[in-house]
Amino acid sequence: VVMSEGAPRKVTRRDVARHAGVSDAVVTYTLNGRAPVAPATAARVRESIRILGYTPNAAARALKMGSSRLIGIIVPDTTNPFWSELCQQVENVAAREGYAVLVVNSRDDDNRAIALARSLASRQVDGFLVASIVHPNEVTAFNALGIRWATLNNPHPIAGTMGVGVDLEQGARDATRHLIDHGYRWIAFVGSTKDARYGGWTTELASAGLEPGLVFPADFERRSGYLAGRNLAAASAQVDAVFMSSDQLAIGAMRALHEAGVDMPGDVAVVSFDGTDDAEYAWPGLTTLAQPIAELAEPAVFRLLGVGSIPDERPRGELVIRRSCGCE
Repeated sequence: VVMSEGAPRKVTRRDVARHAGVSDAVVTYTLNGRAPVAPATAARVRESIRILGYTPNAAARALKMGSSRLIGIIVPDTTNPFWSELCQQVENVAAREGYAVLVVNSRDDDNRAIALARSLASRQVDGFLVASIVHPNEVTAFNALGIRWATLNNPHPIAGTMGVGVDLEQGARDATRHLIDHGYRWIAFVGSTKDARYGGWTTELASAGLEPGLVFPADFERRSGYLAGRNLAAASAQVDAVFMSSDQLAIGAMRALHEAGVDMPGDVAVVSFDGTDDAEYAWPGLTTLAQPIAELAEPAVFRLLGVGSIPDERPRGELVIRRSCGCE
């Protein structure tokens, strides 16, 4: 369908009705299934939709039905493969329930997350997920929006909110225990000392009667991991293994170790956290505590949408063994 001057215009439901030789109402009934339509007539309507390229107006439908069939997800860093993989799982689950997903990036900033939540609410989303640490000021702001929201991958339950999350501390303990079981005794840490994984590392070392190893603070990004890795390489004589708080950090740090001629796992064994696809292609292959993405995405979406009864569990994740820890 084109306008008289040649510029294309959006095909309407009325255009479909005229093309199929039916009323507007029959087109509506064919699309929403709320009234019976003869099979031959419905087939004719669908063929007209295909030929004309008609796309229903989602905004108008949302206004009429009181639901946009759209949910938002606020992530702290869209460049991080872990968040990308988690968003894909959320999209898969949401699609099965008939919802689309809008992903926005908070850049790990509370104020930006609040502004994004308000923007999502103004777009009439049915709810949103927050895939980062949620602080009290955010809880207050999110609750004031008057729409459903839930946490996704928050390490600790938050009073007055719903959501899911991996037990990061226990996962870090499992990863650190694997290094201890190898016989390593000078186990360093790369990551944030404010993170639950730091607590898991220190707790597991203490339970084994070991002193905390060297700490190399780093943000959750490759560049920060690379800089920490340079410092780790300089101190490698005091380290026989290291727990990395994320695959992103590990990949950055491993490059620095390679450049310094530090052999992995011969000089320093490495275990990481997250379980992204990147870990498989690191050199050597990166042993990592894989977060159970599917076990996070489905209950988070279901809780957000109020679908079924979701048990209050915090999955631990599973260690994926490769060469960097010395197993192969």
